[in-house]
Amino acid sequence: MSIKNGIDTILFFIRIQEMKVEEFLNSLVNYEKIPGYHYDLEAFKKFLKKLDSPHKKLKNVILIAGTKGKGSTATIINSCLIASGYKVGLFTSPHLLKINERIKINNKAITDKEMEKYIKIIKPHINFKTRIGARTFFETLATIAYLYFAENKVDFAVLEVGLGGRLDATNVFEDHIPVITRIGYDHMNLLGNKLSQIAYEKAGIIPDTRYQIPDNQKIPLNPAFIKRERGGLVITIHQRPSVETVLKKVAQKRNHRIVFADELHKIKIKKLKLTGIELQITGSLGGFETILPLPGKHQIENLQIALAVMHILKNKGFNIKTQNIKKGIEQTKLPGRFEIISKKPLIIYDVAHNEDSFRALDDYLKLLCNIPLKNRRRSLYLIFGCSKDKDINYAIKYIFPKAEEVILVKADNPRLMEPIEIYQKAKKYQKNILIAGSVRRAIEYLMPELKDNSATIIFGSFYLYPEVIRSLKYIDSI
Repeated sequence: MSIKNGIDTILFFIRIQEMKVEEFLNSLVNYEKIPGYHYDLEAFKKFLKKLDSPHKKLKNVILIAGTKGKGSTATIINSCLIASGYKVGLFTSPHLLKINERIKINNKAITDKEMEKYIKIIKPHINFKTRIGARTFFETLATIAYLYFAENKVDFAVLEVGLGGRLDATNVFEDHIPVITRIGYDHMNLLGNKLSQIAYEKAGIIPDTRYQIPDNQKIPLNPAFIKRERGGLVITIHQRPSVETVLKKVAQKRNHRIVFADELHKIKIKKLKLTGIELQITGSLGGFETILPLPGKHQIENLQIALAVMHILKNKGFNIKTQNIKKGIEQTKLPGRFEIISKKPLIIYDVAHNEDSFRALDDYLKLLCNIPLKNRRRSLYLIFGCSKDKDINYAIKYIFPKAEEVILVKADNPRLMEPIEIYQKAKKYQKNILIAGSVRRAIEYLMPELKDNSATIIFGSFYLYPEVIRSLKYIDSI
């Protein structure tokens, strides 16, 4: 190494040491912002070993993969466990406003001071030249979560898989409850173009419980002797045939039995409202009525999966009671899911960004447009932006035509599609399309048009949310 290169490396390391939390994390490779996916899970496991394997100190890990509903399912489970009196660590992604949102204990986000403490522990083990070990933004956040949850001795760790499952940084546990939500088309450039390929990646979170090695035997001489008599359980709902075939095959190979959540509980919708759903639940946990504060019929299967998890935990001997589950459901909070961010004028934000979530949003728009308005039809306006790798055909064919006007935007993220590209795809289905230079300009343009009988839906990407909130605060202040 030359003297110049050596000095450059030292200066880089010093600069990294002085960085604030968010600046440091954003200095790492972040596949949420750049295209591509190069991942070595074994290297990450070796890195965790240098930190005394914090993930192995966690008990009662619930790992959630899937294309749609991971965040909602994780949040409902988290809320029900907290209501049952447990200390619960929750790791989700992406965040809406601040990175700290991703790591919580009993719904309280990790502080900057705590993040800084764990980053100091992690930094010496990162080779900044080759980025071996916790070389990515997501890996580092996962590591912080493991350290934080282990130090605080959480009773449960509820973890949302970042991407796929098989190679994800959350898939480092040998004994956990695998949960798989609805699987559909998303991240096809990384996970495969066929549903069966995507399902295989998601099914990678199912641990292999075929064999166990006795403590006094490092290398089993007779694998048949140590074959487990009882395997594990994987919780999901009935899926598309090609997906279900893959899940059954992987589960059987790894000595797991599939529990179909939609067979354990039946949920009847009593009333759909903009703020949530009034429900009647019957099944293995008994019968009761409740209100889920997450709007949309699509939340029903996420709730069914969460209830199945609670059912299994109850059977394992945990203190799970129906009244606490009811309380947990009613206390569930999840920003960004058909969230009313302004009542007058009515502005709603939704993170819908793939075909399944677009369909769910479309269903709710039918409800929104059918709410009586003194014999007047509700006028619908859309603000839309999305990532480059998203299939937006459903949105432009079936949602865009419902609007009086559609405004296309791009948030400050290199992964987002240029509005002109969206326009070229959508102009066939909607004549009134404009391109705005920013989210704020889009909202400012629409404000004079928004009346009591109008609604604006902003959707297409998680990355729009911060700009939406900042824009509304700015407009409110002038």
